Amino acid sequence: MRVVPDDEVYRVNTVWLGPRGLTFPWTARYLAYATWLATFLVVLLVEAITPLDVGVPPVWEIAVTTLFTYALMGFVDHERPVRAVWQTFLADLTAPRPQARRLSTRTTPNVRVVERRPPRAPSEVTPSEESLEVM
Repeated sequence: MRVVPDDEVYRVNTVWLGPRGLTFPWTARYLAYATWLATFLVVLLVEAITPLDVGVPPVWEIAVTTLFTYALMGFVDHERPVRAVWQTFLADLTAPRPQARRLSTRTTPNVRVVERRPPRAPSEVTPSEESLEVM
């Protein structure tokens, strides 16, 4: 069951629909426009610092910025402002993780393979090996 807030004011989005008769085909909050602009400038700054090419018009930059803004605004509402979403993201990112479970097993071979070596000829034996053979 979904609980609807009693106060209707909180469910109103501050949206500019455009001039009468010439409205946008989408509805976006003022915050979304500000987020889009800030993200677009950051993307352009990253491209200016790195050796990436900025095309005219910057189609990929606009597409990436629009997708990021759309994804971010899916989490933002009147109960969760952008700052709370950012703090939640950082808390999830830096939270302590449980240690990975290591499964350690000890194996022992059932069969031991021993290679038979042919005996060495006496001419191949070094003087240090002769002293070992005497012992």
